[in-house]
Amino acid sequence: MKHLILAVTITIFFVSCQSNKKEEATKTVQVATTEKTFFSKDGRTVTPETYPRDETSRQLLKKQDLVGVNTFIHLNQLTPTNDQPIVRMNRDTYYSMAFIDVSKGASITMPEIPEGKYMSIQPVTEDHRIQAMKYGSGTFDLTTHTGTHLYVIIRLDATFTEAEVKKIQDKMSINANSSNPFTANSVNEESFTTVENALKAKMPEVLKRDGFVNATKGMFTDPNDSSIELFTQEKYELGAALGWGGAQMIDNIYETSGNYSTDNCYELTFEDPKNLAFWSITVYDKKGFMFNDLANYSSNTAQANEDGTYTVSFGCGADSPNNLDINNPSGVFNIVVRHYQPSKRVINDDYRIVPFMKEVSNGK
Repeated sequence: MKHLILAVTITIFFVSCQSNKKEEATKTVQVATTEKTFFSKDGRTVTPETYPRDETSRQLLKKQDLVGVNTFIHLNQLTPTNDQPIVRMNRDTYYSMAFIDVSKGASITMPEIPEGKYMSIQPVTEDHRIQAMKYGSGTFDLTTHTGTHLYVIIRLDATFTEAEVKKIQDKMSINANSSNPFTANSVNEESFTTVENALKAKMPEVLKRDGFVNATKGMFTDPNDSSIELFTQEKYELGAALGWGGAQMIDNIYETSGNYSTDNCYELTFEDPKNLAFWSITVYDKKGFMFNDLANYSSNTAQANEDGTYTVSFGCGADSPNNLDINNPSGVFNIVVRHYQPSKRVINDDYRIVPFMKEVSNGK
């Protein structure tokens, strides 16, 4: 009898295990073709390791929902603060985005622009690895080390007028030999949000540990070029959560601050880093979104001091130099400094701007 009971117990256990495995398998094979179906209660559990690819899948499906495959989305206005699909977007460049099937070969053609103006093309792979930017006019081949599709981000100089930008964007073209839709496995939304929030919450600790110079190193790399030497799994995960679609350090260097209280007034005075393109400083709320149309100053818009340095003020009033409003419902703000085509001083000498931030009054 004991042997019979044991045999029945083992059988029940085996059947139960097989049933659980089948249920788990069912969770992992739910295929999403839209952003709406990407999140499913029974979808695969998201982990920090899978988050970069999962967030990229969400972004690809979102663009596919809007315009399909091999089609541009042109923003011929600076990013509106009431429509920010990605964290830490900015208003220092105009954007165009394209979602392209490169499985059978594809290229993108960019029109001529005036000399000295900024235009860049940045491909993002399905696993959120960032290819080096291409600049200016010409036809550029598009390839990927994984998957079948690329997300391409195009940035245009903010000194163009909206009419000029529209003319340039209308002349951009895509040539692709395949137009298959993108699909991804559905994921559990609760686990996705939990992981995303946990990754974002790690940044103050990373800033304290690594300092302003090294905090963002390794976030945005390509396994097929020299940037792979900077790759770490931790920074890879953080980069996807904090600034999806960010650029390689050879193209853009990012400085990210911690949170500052909106109760105080702050100033940032610094020497011009003399980047090949320009620098910009953008203000965000706690979650990484802009909250004011005047969200940034750049070397194209800020008024320099008499000695050639720059001062950017935060919450100090209209009479303060290059003042940015910091009031927002989250009660805190943070900044991102971007160095577009950074200078040798920034790349080789580790010159950074955020460390010069200082509080100039306690209570405005």
